[in-house]
Amino acid sequence: MMQYCQQCNAYYYKASTTCTICGRPLIEKTMDTPILTQGFPSVKPHKSHAKFVSKIFGMISIGVVLILALINYLTYNEYPNAWSLIIIGPIAYAWILVGQIVLSKQNYPTKVNRQVMILSVLLILTDILTSYDGWSLTYVVPALFIMTSIILPIVVASNPKTYYLHVRSLFFLIIMDVLIGMIGLTTNFMHEGVIWTSVSMITVGILLLITMFTFARKDTWTELIKIFRI
Repeated sequence: MMQYCQQCNAYYYKASTTCTICGRPLIEKTMDTPILTQGFPSVKPHKSHAKFVSKIFGMISIGVVLILALINYLTYNEYPNAWSLIIIGPIAYAWILVGQIVLSKQNYPTKVNRQVMILSVLLILTDILTSYDGWSLTYVVPALFIMTSIILPIVVASNPKTYYLHVRSLFFLIIMDVLIGMIGLTTNFMHEGVIWTSVSMITVGILLLITMFTFARKDTWTELIKIFRI
């Protein structure tokens, strides 16, 4: 015999006296159906891992930055330059980038691309205002775009169902990789003789394009047709 609610047609394993659904008194009855319902299902609270991941990455980034700054300080007499700033900059940006992706729920590729563009312009302006030396376009801006071209597609691929929504942003990233890479190969805006950063940008852009057509040929081609109205 089990406790039974005549109103809700629900059986109860536990010795309850009232129905948890409608509140009516229960009666004893032999279960005559293979379907067993015990009121409302237990609801497990949803734990957000986004903030946790962001905090962990932030702590790791801070630790790496402090270690690099300390090494730079201790070896400054032997190597009198602030090399740690060149490394700390991309690390700080990576933290901002991951935080933007993790905490954003919609349209994060567009936000990330906009962020990269604004940051790149600010870096170039800083370089120009401090007697242009070419460090921005030679090292830092390529590092930002290469890092974005690696991290962003991985995050987009983690949810294949929404991939088609982000093809435009990924293609924009590819165009910027190639254009900025070509600047380094065809102009004197960068440090003379340093072409590996430009080659790396173009290579990453081409690899991203190949990856898009390899793993999502149909969606990629369909969205590109919409973009260029072919």
